Amino acid sequence: MTPDPDKTARHTPNRRGQGDRLRQDLITATNRLLEHGASHETLSLRAVAREVGIAATSVYLHFPDKMALLLAVYQEHFAVLARHLENAIAEHTDPADQLHAAAHAYCRFAADHPNAYQVMFTVPGSTGKPPRAITEDERPGLPAIQAVQRVISACADAGIAKITDPWLATLSLWGALHGVLSLRTARPILPWPPMDELIDAIVATHLTTPTGPAHRSPGQSAG
Repeated sequence: MTPDPDKTARHTPNRRGQGDRLRQDLITATNRLLEHGASHETLSLRAVAREVGIAATSVYLHFPDKMALLLAVYQEHFAVLARHLENAIAEHTDPADQLHAAAHAYCRFAADHPNAYQVMFTVPGSTGKPPRAITEDERPGLPAIQAVQRVISACADAGIAKITDPWLATLSLWGALHGVLSLRTARPILPWPPMDELIDAIVATHLTTPTGPAHRSPGQSAG
């Protein structure tokens, strides 16, 4: 529905001098639209402006284009995920324990923040062909991935990992965890084992040492 022009006109002056607040409002509105079915392709800056209640041109005061706005949304979510992973890893000194902790922390994040997880990993991306190469600054999930890669490398250095390529193993672990999370959501009536057991089984495929509840902190669960 098109906003009342008078309402928009009244709303914009109230935000003068509050650039940081307006920027955050734009990020929040974009996230909300993505949660409710928008994709990279269908999202428009005009729709975001309408959601906030400002003139479309005001968006450009904070974001030069749609990609910059989308990156800001993902950066917020991935920063939270990276903190969850780093905090979980820091609770242990043994590399195998750290890998278990990281895997469980990832799945807990998905369980505790389902809307954010949906936006981060299930919102359809651009289908432009050929796909544009992205820079490191345009990869907001990189710190989270690197945190896990660091632990997998430590496992390899300790001789307890069945891997030769830490980057490949990191992507494989991520894909397996995301796959289980997606399947449990899509097919909840299946007789799934407890999530903790599934996570341990996935991590076990990467390690040469026994795995299981002993590698988790008391009370650690992915839900």
